[in-house]
Amino acid sequence: MKTEKTFFTEQLGSHPVRPRLAVTLGDPAGIGPEVVLKALADPDVTQAYEITVIGSRSLLQSSYTQLRQKGLERGEALADPEDLSILDIELEASAEQQIIPGVGNAASGAASFSYLETAITRTLAGEFDGIVTAPIAKSLWKAAGHHYPGQTEVLAQYAKAERFGMLFVARSPHSDWLLRTLLATTHIPLRQVADTLTPELMTKKLDLLVECLQLDFGLKTPRIAISGLNPHSGEQGQLGREEEDWLIPWLEQERQKRPELRLDGPVPPDTLWVNAGQAWYNPSLPSGVPDAYLALYHDQGLIPVKLMAFDRAINTTIGLPFVRTSPDHGTAFDIAGLGIANATSMKAAIQLAAELVNQRFTLLNPSSAEVTV
Repeated sequence: MKTEKTFFTEQLGSHPVRPRLAVTLGDPAGIGPEVVLKALADPDVTQAYEITVIGSRSLLQSSYTQLRQKGLERGEALADPEDLSILDIELEASAEQQIIPGVGNAASGAASFSYLETAITRTLAGEFDGIVTAPIAKSLWKAAGHHYPGQTEVLAQYAKAERFGMLFVARSPHSDWLLRTLLATTHIPLRQVADTLTPELMTKKLDLLVECLQLDFGLKTPRIAISGLNPHSGEQGQLGREEEDWLIPWLEQERQKRPELRLDGPVPPDTLWVNAGQAWYNPSLPSGVPDAYLALYHDQGLIPVKLMAFDRAINTTIGLPFVRTSPDHGTAFDIAGLGIANATSMKAAIQLAAELVNQRFTLLNPSSAEVTV
């Protein structure tokens, strides 16, 4: 398996010009085509980055025509598919006829899986530096015969990544502060969380987070806040034993192993996000704000992220040999085709992917000139 460093040294070593990004359409019955067309209408995006859309040209053209006919409520521009670089994934006529905006089904699920699969194989072959994925519907993947918890797991399997994680990133429009949140566990039932969490798993996730902060964000000695599991972090065992039995001892061992880092915690979950909220809305950043947060399960990490940054949050898969980002929202079948989808997160996902590609190139090729975006 190629490491991130090996992959980027090989792939970027000969062309520090513009990041080459594959942008998938996601589920074509959802808002993916709309937010892609809106994001790529920005000339700053299309001129600064080398974008290739991976999807079905005919469906993208149909979405473009429908959206123009309906009119856009916000007066937002749409990129004309004729002006885009598209890696066309042709569908059988019978399947394409079943794909209708707002009506997700097995056909649209199969199409979205095909788009992602193509993006991964072409990226691993060296055609792209990173992937930006529009949203898919997990239930429709299952209906199409693809049994994966989500796109993250497919990316990891195809890339043969044994260690990977879901990092959510958002930049505050109020303070310019960057929120970074990694999930220790992802798409599992809540009742399985306590049994899934172990010192070994936490070490893997912390390793991933530290490597990502150093490689992708240039933070050599980051400060990381680590959440507790139980209310009040267990209240010394009165509200749950996980902290006392293994989480606190594990964290002490990690502090000894990593004296250059500041590891806060385990922070009670109900107060973990107080300084994050202050930093998000306050232009004068409070002191002691962590560079990143390690949440122990899905909703513990994503409720505050979506509360603060619903239209701006970006999901980036760390631990892969290439960059992958995605807007942190779903397919929104209920508004698909109406022209009212917000493309802020998709545009931010494209911009972040390019920044991460450039950061990796600069870090792994210190003798080369920095890539200009």
